[in-house]
Amino acid sequence: MLFTLALILISCKKEKQVVQLLPEDRQWILDSMQVYYYWADQLPNYPLSNGSSISFFKSLLHSSDRFSYIEDPENLPSTYSSFAYYGFEYALMESTAFPGRLLGIITLVVPNGPAAKRGLKRGDIFTAVNGVELSNTTIDKINQLLKLGGEITIQTFSIENGQLVSKASYVISYAYFREQPVYLTKLFTNGNKKVGYVFYNGFYEEFDRNILDSISKFKNGGISDLILDLRYNPGGAVSSAAKIAAAIAPVSETQTFIISKANKNGGQFIETFAQSINKGNTYPGNFSQVSAFRINIHTLYVLTSGTTASSAELIINNLRPYLPIVQIGNKTLGKDMSSFEIFDQRKPKKVAYILHPLIFKLYNANHQGDYSEGLRPDYEVDEFSVLPLKAFGDTNDPLLKKALEISLGTVAVSTLSKTSSALIQTTESMKGKAMFQSSVIRSGAMPIVIMEKPKSLYRFNQIKK
Repeated sequence: MLFTLALILISCKKEKQVVQLLPEDRQWILDSMQVYYYWADQLPNYPLSNGSSISFFKSLLHSSDRFSYIEDPENLPSTYSSFAYYGFEYALMESTAFPGRLLGIITLVVPNGPAAKRGLKRGDIFTAVNGVELSNTTIDKINQLLKLGGEITIQTFSIENGQLVSKASYVISYAYFREQPVYLTKLFTNGNKKVGYVFYNGFYEEFDRNILDSISKFKNGGISDLILDLRYNPGGAVSSAAKIAAAIAPVSETQTFIISKANKNGGQFIETFAQSINKGNTYPGNFSQVSAFRINIHTLYVLTSGTTASSAELIINNLRPYLPIVQIGNKTLGKDMSSFEIFDQRKPKKVAYILHPLIFKLYNANHQGDYSEGLRPDYEVDEFSVLPLKAFGDTNDPLLKKALEISLGTVAVSTLSKTSSALIQTTESMKGKAMFQSSVIRSGAMPIVIMEKPKSLYRFNQIKK
Protein backbone atom coordinates (compact mmCIF):
# COMPACT_ATOMS: atom_id res chain seq x y z
CA MET A 1 0.00 0.00 0.00
CA LEU A 2 2.78 2.42 0.98
CA PHE A 3 4.74 1.48 -2.16
CA THR A 4 1.69 2.18 -4.35
CA LEU A 5 1.11 5.54 -2.68
CA ALA A 6 4.75 6.47 -3.22
CA LEU A 7 4.45 5.67 -6.92
CA ILE A 8 1.35 7.85 -7.19
CA LEU A 9 3.09 10.76 -5.50
CA ILE A 10 6.14 10.40 -7.74
CA SER A 11 3.90 10.19 -10.79
CA CYS A 12 1.96 13.31 -9.81
CA LYS A 13 5.19 15.15 -9.17
CA LYS A 14 6.51 14.16 -12.58
CA GLU A 15 3.31 15.28 -14.32
CA LYS A 16 3.58 18.65 -12.63
CA GLN A 17 7.19 18.95 -13.66
CA VAL A 18 6.28 18.25 -17.30
CA VAL A 19 3.87 21.21 -17.31
CA GLN A 20 6.44 23.46 -15.63
CA LEU A 21 9.11 22.47 -18.13
CA LEU A 22 7.08 23.52 -21.17
CA PRO A 23 8.82 26.24 -23.20
CA GLU A 24 7.27 29.64 -22.62
CA ASP A 25 5.53 29.86 -25.99
CA ARG A 26 3.91 26.43 -25.56
CA GLN A 27 2.81 27.23 -22.02
CA TRP A 28 1.24 30.43 -23.36
CA ILE A 29 -0.55 28.46 -26.09
CA LEU A 30 -1.83 25.92 -23.56
CA ASP A 31 -3.00 28.61 -21.11
CA SER A 32 -4.81 30.43 -23.91
CA MET A 33 -6.57 27.30 -25.14
CA GLN A 34 -7.62 26.38 -21.59
CA VAL A 35 -9.43 29.70 -21.30
CA TYR A 36 -10.85 30.33 -24.78
CA TYR A 37 -11.08 27.09 -26.77
CA TYR A 38 -14.63 25.79 -27.24
CA TRP A 39 -13.45 22.29 -26.29
CA ALA A 40 -11.26 23.50 -23.39
CA ASP A 41 -12.63 20.76 -21.12
CA GLN A 42 -11.50 18.13 -23.63
CA LEU A 43 -7.89 19.19 -24.14
CA PRO A 44 -5.50 16.23 -24.07
CA ASN A 45 -3.85 15.41 -20.74
CA TYR A 46 -0.56 14.79 -22.49
CA PRO A 47 -0.17 17.16 -25.46
CA LEU A 48 2.65 16.63 -27.91
CA SER A 49 5.92 17.27 -26.08
CA ASN A 50 8.33 17.28 -29.01
CA GLY A 51 8.32 19.02 -32.38
CA SER A 52 7.50 22.66 -33.08
CA SER A 53 5.12 25.00 -31.26
CA ILE A 54 2.83 24.82 -34.27
CA SER A 55 2.74 21.03 -33.95
CA PHE A 56 2.06 21.48 -30.23
CA PHE A 57 -0.94 23.71 -31.03
CA LYS A 58 -2.30 21.18 -33.52
CA SER A 59 -1.97 18.40 -30.94
CA LEU A 60 -4.44 20.29 -28.72
CA LEU A 61 -7.23 20.42 -31.31
CA HIS A 62 -10.45 18.46 -30.98
CA SER A 63 -10.98 15.67 -33.49
CA SER A 64 -13.93 17.50 -35.08
CA ASP A 65 -12.07 20.81 -35.40
CA ARG A 66 -11.22 21.50 -39.06
CA PHE A 67 -10.63 25.23 -38.90
CA SER A 68 -8.59 26.42 -35.89
CA TYR A 69 -5.15 27.60 -36.91
CA ILE A 70 -2.03 29.36 -35.66
CA GLU A 71 -0.01 32.11 -37.34
CA ASP A 72 3.69 32.75 -37.03
CA PRO A 73 4.27 36.37 -38.15
CA GLU A 74 8.00 35.72 -38.25
CA ASN A 75 7.61 32.90 -40.79
CA LEU A 76 4.92 33.84 -43.28
CA PRO A 77 3.84 31.24 -45.87
CA SER A 78 5.68 31.28 -49.20
CA THR A 79 2.76 29.92 -51.23
CA TYR A 80 -0.80 31.19 -51.51
CA SER A 81 -3.34 30.31 -54.21
CA SER A 82 -4.37 30.87 -57.81
CA PHE A 83 -7.01 33.25 -56.48
CA ALA A 84 -4.55 35.35 -54.47
CA TYR A 85 -1.96 35.57 -57.25
CA TYR A 86 -3.97 35.54 -60.47
CA GLY A 87 -7.63 36.07 -59.54
CA PHE A 88 -9.13 32.75 -60.59
CA GLU A 89 -10.38 29.51 -59.06
CA TYR A 90 -10.45 26.10 -60.70
CA ALA A 91 -11.61 22.52 -60.35
CA LEU A 92 -9.96 19.29 -61.49
CA MET A 93 -12.38 16.66 -62.67
CA GLU A 94 -12.85 13.33 -64.34
CA SER A 95 -15.24 13.34 -67.28
CA THR A 96 -17.40 10.52 -68.57
CA ALA A 97 -16.82 11.87 -72.07
CA PHE A 98 -13.06 11.52 -71.78
CA PRO A 99 -12.33 8.45 -69.64
CA GLY A 100 -8.85 8.28 -68.19
CA ARG A 101 -8.26 12.03 -68.59
CA LEU A 102 -8.31 14.84 -66.07
CA LEU A 103 -9.66 18.24 -67.08
CA GLY A 104 -9.09 21.58 -65.42
CA ILE A 105 -12.18 23.78 -65.25
CA ILE A 106 -12.00 27.50 -64.56
CA THR A 107 -14.80 28.06 -62.05
CA LEU A 108 -14.38 31.76 -61.19
CA VAL A 109 -12.48 34.72 -62.60
CA VAL A 110 -12.32 37.96 -60.60
CA PRO A 111 -13.48 40.91 -62.73
CA ASN A 112 -10.50 43.12 -63.61
CA GLY A 113 -8.06 40.69 -61.99
CA PRO A 114 -4.86 39.50 -63.72
CA ALA A 115 -6.52 36.42 -65.28
CA ALA A 116 -9.56 38.40 -66.49
CA LYS A 117 -7.34 41.00 -68.12
CA ARG A 118 -5.56 38.24 -70.07
CA GLY A 119 -8.92 36.89 -71.31
CA LEU A 120 -9.47 33.83 -69.11
CA LYS A 121 -13.17 33.11 -68.48
CA ARG A 122 -15.32 30.95 -66.23
CA GLY A 123 -15.97 27.68 -68.04
CA ASP A 124 -12.63 27.57 -69.87
CA ILE A 125 -11.14 24.07 -69.93
CA PHE A 126 -7.41 23.54 -69.52
CA THR A 127 -5.24 20.44 -69.75
CA ALA A 128 -1.75 21.78 -68.99
CA VAL A 129 0.05 24.41 -66.90
CA ASN A 130 3.57 25.48 -67.91
CA GLY A 131 3.71 22.51 -70.25
CA VAL A 132 2.87 19.99 -67.49
CA GLU A 133 -0.01 17.81 -68.71
CA LEU A 134 -2.81 17.32 -66.19
CA SER A 135 -3.15 13.69 -65.04
CA ASN A 136 -3.72 11.69 -61.88
CA THR A 137 0.02 11.65 -61.28
CA THR A 138 0.57 15.39 -61.80
CA ILE A 139 -2.28 16.81 -59.68
CA ASP A 140 0.04 17.87 -56.86
CA LYS A 141 2.53 19.44 -59.27
CA ILE A 142 -0.20 21.40 -61.08
CA ASN A 143 -1.63 22.66 -57.79
CA GLN A 144 1.83 23.67 -56.63
CA LEU A 145 2.59 25.57 -59.86
CA LEU A 146 -0.59 27.58 -59.34
CA LYS A 147 0.39 28.52 -55.78
CA LEU A 148 3.91 29.83 -56.36
CA GLY A 149 3.08 33.20 -57.89
CA GLY A 150 5.41 32.91 -60.88
CA GLU A 151 4.42 33.48 -64.49
CA ILE A 152 2.13 30.69 -65.68
CA THR A 153 0.98 29.49 -69.07
CA ILE A 154 -2.42 27.81 -69.24
CA GLN A 155 -3.33 25.82 -72.35
CA THR A 156 -7.10 25.80 -72.97
CA PHE A 157 -9.30 23.53 -75.08
CA SER A 158 -12.86 23.51 -76.30
CA ILE A 159 -15.23 20.59 -76.83
CA GLU A 160 -16.21 20.16 -80.48
CA ASN A 161 -18.07 17.11 -81.74
CA GLY A 162 -17.09 15.18 -78.65
CA GLN A 163 -13.38 15.99 -79.06
CA LEU A 164 -10.98 18.30 -77.23
CA VAL A 165 -9.72 20.96 -79.63
CA SER A 166 -6.73 23.12 -78.73
CA LYS A 167 -7.57 26.80 -78.24
CA ALA A 168 -5.87 29.81 -76.72
CA SER A 169 -2.83 29.69 -74.48
CA TYR A 170 -2.91 32.29 -71.69
CA VAL A 171 0.22 33.70 -70.08
CA ILE A 172 -0.65 35.19 -66.69
CA SER A 173 1.61 36.99 -64.22
CA TYR A 174 0.94 38.09 -60.68
CA ALA A 175 -0.36 41.61 -60.28
CA TYR A 176 -1.93 43.31 -57.30
CA PHE A 177 -5.72 43.51 -57.45
CA ARG A 178 -8.61 44.04 -55.04
CA GLU A 179 -11.69 41.92 -55.46
CA GLN A 180 -14.96 43.84 -55.53
CA PRO A 181 -17.29 41.09 -54.25
CA VAL A 182 -20.41 42.12 -56.18
CA TYR A 183 -19.69 40.59 -59.58
CA LEU A 184 -23.08 40.91 -61.22
CA THR A 185 -26.71 41.97 -60.76
CA LYS A 186 -29.60 41.06 -63.04
CA LEU A 187 -33.35 41.36 -63.14
CA PHE A 188 -35.39 38.44 -64.56
CA THR A 189 -39.05 38.61 -65.53
CA ASN A 190 -41.90 36.36 -66.57
CA GLY A 191 -44.94 38.43 -67.32
CA ASN A 192 -45.56 40.62 -64.27
CA LYS A 193 -43.40 38.49 -62.01
CA LYS A 194 -39.87 39.70 -61.32
CA VAL A 195 -36.87 38.33 -59.45
CA GLY A 196 -33.50 39.92 -58.73
CA TYR A 197 -30.13 38.17 -58.93
CA VAL A 198 -26.83 39.12 -57.24
CA PHE A 199 -23.53 37.24 -57.40
CA TYR A 200 -21.66 38.07 -54.18
CA ASN A 201 -18.28 36.59 -53.31
CA GLY A 202 -17.09 37.89 -49.94
CA PHE A 203 -18.30 39.68 -46.82
CA TYR A 204 -15.80 42.56 -46.90
CA GLU A 205 -16.71 45.59 -44.78
CA GLU A 206 -15.20 48.14 -47.14
CA PHE A 207 -17.67 47.03 -49.83
CA ASP A 208 -20.81 46.97 -47.67
CA ARG A 209 -22.22 49.98 -49.51
CA ASN A 210 -21.76 48.20 -52.85
CA ILE A 211 -23.76 45.11 -51.92
CA LEU A 212 -26.50 47.20 -50.26
CA ASP A 213 -26.74 49.44 -53.33
CA SER A 214 -27.00 46.32 -55.50
CA ILE A 215 -29.86 44.99 -53.40
CA SER A 216 -31.59 48.35 -53.12
CA LYS A 217 -31.60 48.88 -56.91
CA PHE A 218 -34.31 46.21 -57.14
CA LYS A 219 -36.71 48.38 -55.11
CA ASN A 220 -38.06 50.13 -58.17
CA GLY A 221 -37.98 46.85 -60.08
CA GLY A 222 -40.81 45.51 -57.98
CA ILE A 223 -39.24 42.11 -57.42
CA SER A 224 -41.06 39.45 -55.44
CA ASP A 225 -37.99 37.29 -54.81
CA LEU A 226 -34.21 37.66 -54.63
CA ILE A 227 -31.56 35.15 -55.74
CA LEU A 228 -28.32 35.53 -53.79
CA ASP A 229 -25.49 33.58 -55.41
CA LEU A 230 -23.02 32.56 -52.69
CA ARG A 231 -21.65 29.41 -54.32
CA TYR A 232 -17.96 30.34 -53.83
CA ASN A 233 -18.34 32.83 -50.98
CA PRO A 234 -15.85 32.03 -48.18
CA GLY A 235 -17.45 34.36 -45.63
CA GLY A 236 -15.99 37.28 -43.72
CA ALA A 237 -17.34 39.91 -41.32
CA VAL A 238 -20.41 39.26 -39.17
CA SER A 239 -21.32 42.94 -39.34
CA SER A 240 -21.53 42.71 -43.14
CA ALA A 241 -23.75 39.64 -42.89
CA ALA A 242 -26.03 41.47 -40.46
CA LYS A 243 -26.33 44.45 -42.80
CA ILE A 244 -27.28 42.28 -45.76
CA ALA A 245 -29.75 40.31 -43.65
CA ALA A 246 -31.41 43.49 -42.38
CA ALA A 247 -31.71 44.81 -45.94
CA ILE A 248 -33.45 41.64 -47.10
CA ALA A 249 -35.71 40.58 -44.22
CA PRO A 250 -38.46 42.53 -42.40
CA VAL A 251 -36.64 42.58 -39.05
CA SER A 252 -36.41 45.16 -36.28
CA GLU A 253 -33.23 46.41 -34.66
CA THR A 254 -34.02 44.64 -31.37
CA GLN A 255 -34.63 41.19 -32.84
CA THR A 256 -31.97 38.54 -32.39
CA PHE A 257 -29.54 38.01 -35.24
CA ILE A 258 -27.01 35.68 -33.69
CA ILE A 259 -26.56 33.62 -30.54
CA SER A 260 -22.97 32.67 -29.70
CA LYS A 261 -22.29 29.88 -27.24
CA ALA A 262 -18.80 29.54 -25.76
CA ASN A 263 -17.32 27.19 -23.17
CA LYS A 264 -18.09 27.51 -19.44
CA ASN A 265 -15.68 30.46 -19.15
CA GLY A 266 -17.53 32.46 -21.77
CA GLY A 267 -21.15 31.35 -21.57
CA GLN A 268 -23.71 32.63 -24.08
CA PHE A 269 -24.03 35.95 -25.91
CA ILE A 270 -27.09 37.22 -27.77
CA GLU A 271 -26.68 39.92 -30.40
CA THR A 272 -29.48 41.86 -32.02
CA PHE A 273 -29.32 43.02 -35.61
CA ALA A 274 -28.43 46.52 -34.40
CA GLN A 275 -25.60 45.27 -32.19
CA SER A 276 -24.05 43.15 -34.96
CA ILE A 277 -24.29 46.03 -37.44
CA ASN A 278 -22.72 48.47 -34.98
CA LYS A 279 -19.56 46.35 -34.88
CA GLY A 280 -18.80 47.35 -38.45
CA ASN A 281 -16.36 50.12 -39.25
CA THR A 282 -17.82 51.37 -42.53
CA TYR A 283 -20.94 53.17 -43.74
CA PRO A 284 -23.74 52.32 -43.28
CA GLY A 285 -22.84 51.86 -39.63
CA ASN A 286 -26.16 51.53 -37.81
CA PHE A 287 -29.52 49.84 -38.24
CA SER A 288 -31.46 52.93 -39.35
CA GLN A 289 -28.94 53.62 -42.12
CA VAL A 290 -29.13 50.00 -43.30
CA SER A 291 -32.93 49.92 -43.26
CA ALA A 292 -32.96 52.67 -45.88
CA PHE A 293 -31.68 50.08 -48.37
CA ARG A 294 -34.35 47.49 -47.52
CA ILE A 295 -36.36 45.72 -50.20
CA ASN A 296 -39.63 43.86 -49.77
CA ILE A 297 -39.47 40.26 -50.97
CA HIS A 298 -41.43 37.09 -50.40
CA THR A 299 -38.64 34.49 -50.72
CA LEU A 300 -34.85 34.47 -50.69
CA TYR A 301 -33.16 31.90 -52.92
CA VAL A 302 -29.55 31.14 -52.01
CA LEU A 303 -27.23 29.30 -54.42
CA THR A 304 -24.56 27.27 -52.62
CA SER A 305 -21.71 24.82 -53.14
CA GLY A 306 -19.27 22.89 -50.98
CA THR A 307 -17.18 26.07 -50.72
CA THR A 308 -19.95 28.30 -49.33
CA ALA A 309 -18.74 29.02 -45.80
CA SER A 310 -18.80 31.06 -42.62
CA SER A 311 -20.87 34.27 -42.92
CA ALA A 312 -22.38 32.96 -46.15
CA GLU A 313 -23.77 30.03 -44.17
CA LEU A 314 -24.78 32.39 -41.36
CA ILE A 315 -27.03 34.35 -43.72
CA ILE A 316 -28.93 31.16 -44.58
CA ASN A 317 -29.28 29.79 -41.07
CA ASN A 318 -29.92 33.05 -39.23
CA LEU A 319 -32.51 34.47 -41.63
CA ARG A 320 -34.67 31.33 -41.49
CA PRO A 321 -36.69 32.59 -38.48
CA TYR A 322 -37.64 35.74 -40.40
CA LEU A 323 -37.95 34.91 -44.10
CA PRO A 324 -38.74 31.93 -46.36
CA ILE A 325 -35.40 30.68 -47.72
CA VAL A 326 -34.83 28.14 -50.49
CA GLN A 327 -31.30 26.76 -50.74
CA ILE A 328 -30.21 25.39 -54.13
CA GLY A 329 -26.97 23.67 -55.10
CA ASN A 330 -24.72 21.53 -52.96
CA LYS A 331 -24.19 21.15 -49.22
CA THR A 332 -22.13 24.00 -47.73
CA LEU A 333 -18.71 23.69 -46.08
CA GLY A 334 -19.93 23.64 -42.46
CA LYS A 335 -18.27 26.55 -40.61
CA ASP A 336 -20.79 26.94 -37.82
CA MET A 337 -18.34 28.48 -35.37
CA SER A 338 -16.48 31.76 -34.94
CA SER A 339 -13.27 33.07 -33.47
CA PHE A 340 -11.23 36.13 -32.64
CA GLU A 341 -7.48 36.66 -32.65
CA ILE A 342 -5.57 35.74 -29.51
CA PHE A 343 -2.15 37.32 -29.18
CA ASP A 344 0.29 38.07 -26.40
CA GLN A 345 -0.71 41.40 -24.86
CA ARG A 346 2.09 41.48 -22.34
CA LYS A 347 4.59 44.32 -22.53
CA PRO A 348 7.10 43.50 -23.70
CA LYS A 349 5.54 40.79 -25.83
CA LYS A 350 7.14 37.41 -25.17
CA VAL A 351 5.33 35.23 -27.74
CA ALA A 352 4.92 36.14 -31.41
CA TYR A 353 2.31 33.53 -32.37
CA ILE A 354 -1.30 34.53 -33.12
CA LEU A 355 -3.99 31.96 -32.35
CA HIS A 356 -7.31 31.55 -34.15
CA PRO A 357 -9.07 28.79 -32.18
CA LEU A 358 -12.75 27.98 -32.53
CA ILE A 359 -14.46 29.75 -29.64
CA PHE A 360 -18.19 30.13 -30.32
CA LYS A 361 -20.90 27.89 -31.74
CA LEU A 362 -23.35 29.99 -33.75
CA TYR A 363 -27.15 29.75 -33.61
CA ASN A 364 -30.12 31.69 -34.93
CA ALA A 365 -32.95 33.29 -32.94
CA ASN A 366 -34.66 29.88 -32.66
CA HIS A 367 -31.46 28.32 -31.30
CA GLN A 368 -31.01 26.38 -34.54
CA GLY A 369 -27.45 25.63 -35.64
CA ASP A 370 -25.02 22.72 -35.33
CA TYR A 371 -24.35 22.47 -39.07
CA SER A 372 -20.70 21.46 -38.87
CA GLU A 373 -21.37 18.93 -41.64
CA GLY A 374 -22.80 21.67 -43.86
CA LEU A 375 -26.24 23.09 -44.63
CA ARG A 376 -28.10 20.73 -46.93
CA PRO A 377 -29.93 22.31 -49.88
CA ASP A 378 -33.65 22.11 -50.41
CA TYR A 379 -32.88 21.30 -54.04
CA GLU A 380 -29.61 19.51 -54.73
CA VAL A 381 -28.17 20.66 -58.05
CA ASP A 382 -24.61 20.09 -59.27
CA GLU A 383 -23.22 22.91 -61.42
CA PHE A 384 -20.75 20.42 -62.94
CA SER A 385 -23.65 18.41 -64.39
CA VAL A 386 -23.43 20.62 -67.48
CA LEU A 387 -20.13 21.55 -69.08
CA PRO A 388 -18.70 23.90 -70.13
CA LEU A 389 -19.77 25.89 -67.06
CA LYS A 390 -22.11 28.74 -67.82
CA ALA A 391 -21.34 32.34 -66.92
CA PHE A 392 -22.79 33.70 -63.69
CA GLY A 393 -26.25 35.04 -64.48
CA ASP A 394 -26.71 32.78 -67.52
CA THR A 395 -30.18 31.25 -67.41
CA ASN A 396 -28.73 27.89 -68.45
CA ASP A 397 -26.53 27.70 -65.38
CA PRO A 398 -28.08 24.71 -63.52
CA LEU A 399 -28.33 26.46 -60.14
CA LEU A 400 -29.81 29.70 -61.45
CA LYS A 401 -32.06 27.77 -63.82
CA LYS A 402 -33.57 25.85 -60.90
CA ALA A 403 -34.15 29.02 -58.87
CA LEU A 404 -35.90 30.72 -61.80
CA GLU A 405 -38.04 27.66 -62.49
CA ILE A 406 -39.29 27.68 -58.89
CA SER A 407 -39.71 31.44 -58.62
CA LEU A 408 -40.92 32.45 -62.07
CA GLY A 409 -41.96 29.27 -63.86
CA THR A 410 -40.50 27.81 -67.05
CA VAL A 411 -39.80 31.08 -68.88
CA ALA A 412 -37.55 33.82 -67.51
CA VAL A 413 -36.03 36.73 -69.40
CA SER A 414 -33.15 38.87 -68.16
CA THR A 415 -34.10 42.51 -68.69
CA LEU A 416 -30.62 43.74 -67.87
CA SER A 417 -28.61 41.46 -70.12
CA LYS A 418 -27.55 42.55 -73.58
CA THR A 419 -29.04 39.44 -75.16
CA SER A 420 -32.20 38.36 -73.36
CA SER A 421 -32.84 34.65 -73.68
CA ALA A 422 -35.63 32.29 -72.73
CA LEU A 423 -34.99 29.73 -70.02
CA ILE A 424 -34.90 26.46 -71.94
CA GLN A 425 -33.96 22.89 -71.19
CA THR A 426 -30.21 22.45 -71.61
CA THR A 427 -28.78 19.44 -73.40
CA GLU A 428 -26.03 18.04 -71.22
CA SER A 429 -22.96 17.95 -73.40
CA MET A 430 -20.69 16.39 -70.84
CA LYS A 431 -20.95 15.14 -67.28
CA GLY A 432 -18.18 14.82 -64.76
CA LYS A 433 -17.16 14.64 -61.12
CA ALA A 434 -15.01 17.31 -59.51
CA MET A 435 -12.07 15.70 -57.67
CA PHE A 436 -10.54 18.95 -56.40
CA GLN A 437 -11.71 22.54 -56.08
CA SER A 438 -9.23 25.29 -55.26
CA SER A 439 -11.97 27.40 -53.67
CA VAL A 440 -12.38 24.79 -50.91
CA ILE A 441 -8.87 25.64 -49.75
CA ARG A 442 -9.66 29.37 -49.75
CA SER A 443 -12.90 28.87 -47.82
CA GLY A 444 -11.12 26.67 -45.29
CA ALA A 445 -8.32 29.18 -44.81
CA MET A 446 -10.50 32.30 -44.69
CA PRO A 447 -10.69 33.77 -41.17
CA ILE A 448 -13.65 32.16 -39.45
CA VAL A 449 -16.67 34.45 -39.04
CA ILE A 450 -14.88 37.52 -37.71
CA MET A 451 -15.87 38.57 -34.19
CA GLU A 452 -14.27 40.94 -31.74
CA LYS A 453 -13.66 39.76 -28.20
CA PRO A 454 -16.73 40.63 -26.05
CA LYS A 455 -15.74 43.09 -23.33
CA SER A 456 -17.79 41.16 -20.79
CA LEU A 457 -15.90 37.94 -21.47
CA TYR A 458 -12.42 37.76 -19.98
CA ARG A 459 -9.21 39.63 -20.46
CA PHE A 460 -6.22 37.92 -21.96
CA ASN A 461 -3.83 39.36 -19.37
CA GLN A 462 -5.67 37.42 -16.68
CA ILE A 463 -4.15 34.24 -18.11
CA LYS A 464 -1.28 33.07 -15.96
CA LYS A 465 2.19 33.27 -17.43
